[in-house]
Amino acid sequence: MTDTLSLQGELAVEIARELRATLTPQEKERVEAKPTNNTAAYEAYLRGRAFGSGVTNDRLRTEGAIRSYQEAVKLDPDFALAWARLSYAQSSFYWAALDPSPARLAAAKDALDRARALAPELPETHLALGYYRSFGNRDFTGALAEFQQAEQGLPNNVDIVYAIGLMQRRLGHWDEATAAMRRAVELDPRNIDAYTNLVANYLVVRRFPDALGVINNLLAFDPTNTNALWFKAYALCAMGNLDALDSVITNPGANAAIRGDVALKRRRYTEAAEILTKGLNEKSIEDKKALLLMLGLAQQHAGNVAAARAAYQELARECQRELEKIAPDSLPATDLHAGLGHAYAGLGDAASAIREGQKSIAIDPTSSDPFEGPIQEESMAEIYAMLGDADHAIPILQRLIKIPSFTAITPALLRISTIWDPIRNDPRFQELVAEKKP
Repeated sequence: MTDTLSLQGELAVEIARELRATLTPQEKERVEAKPTNNTAAYEAYLRGRAFGSGVTNDRLRTEGAIRSYQEAVKLDPDFALAWARLSYAQSSFYWAALDPSPARLAAAKDALDRARALAPELPETHLALGYYRSFGNRDFTGALAEFQQAEQGLPNNVDIVYAIGLMQRRLGHWDEATAAMRRAVELDPRNIDAYTNLVANYLVVRRFPDALGVINNLLAFDPTNTNALWFKAYALCAMGNLDALDSVITNPGANAAIRGDVALKRRRYTEAAEILTKGLNEKSIEDKKALLLMLGLAQQHAGNVAAARAAYQELARECQRELEKIAPDSLPATDLHAGLGHAYAGLGDAASAIREGQKSIAIDPTSSDPFEGPIQEESMAEIYAMLGDADHAIPILQRLIKIPSFTAITPALLRISTIWDPIRNDPRFQELVAEKKP
């Protein structure tokens, strides 16, 4: 282990010599520099890297990475690279709403400050600063500038290329975002996060066959990947291919949310309610709010009014509990306000439902976030639809169906999604679902 710390720099210089590449003095100094002299700290850092601590919503992976980096900087407080990685792992944990508390964001800032004090020009420090600007302050333009600065020092680093792709998407630069994610997959062909985000890019611009191609490549080496299966179900439904969903829901990786959603779209309400109820009782449940909303819809369509009301009431309590733990205007609050809006709509409280949906849009408008902003608009349209208010719901749908958006707004999905049933007979809605598939 002691030798490996020096060997990496020696190998880099030797490779450059064999390739007849000329290193500048600054490049030679950088590749020969040892990140730490403490082999135990370096080993802990490598464990953190093995967890794949980029941008992910996988709690166990990110927690493992954070613990490893914390061990590394405890063993060597001057280990700038580990501080940088710790910062953006903490930022990721906050952004993914695994812990959207101010304390988590403060932990990301503290690690970032340590990295900047020790090595302000380190590419990974710029990477950490970019993630903090994006995830903490929603400054996507500033984040992209930091990532591009990092790229100058490490032009073929998959983490940096991946980060650039994420920010290009937040700025609505769809071609650039997709090109960056394709490059990330080329650099690291087994990078699950790069694969899933490339799929998301294709879904945003409604290139569903391309999305399915990438999903199938991912499933070839990770056959039970739940996110990939969710995306596959989404793409198949968006293309109107419900018959192909059996291969998704029979996969061991298909969770209750996927199977319940498919049953709901197939109008099998009793089956959907059973799947979702069982899923809510599982200890490993991740997104309780999504299951409660679907359960409310399933019970409502099955005619079980009391059970539907109970599901919506529990959804409201869940959202209110989580809102108490986070900063009022933080990005994680958008989904909670939207969920609360759905709950109130299900309970028939129109004024409260509309107020919560509008809060969600105000926090994350499409004008400042072309990637997730439309999701808040979609939630607003769903709330209006649940209230039977076609005059407010349909103009939103008419807009979303014409722009790139990571939403369930395609003619096929509008036709099969039960949430639109209260406004389905409106002639304007029928015009939307009769349009050609994208």
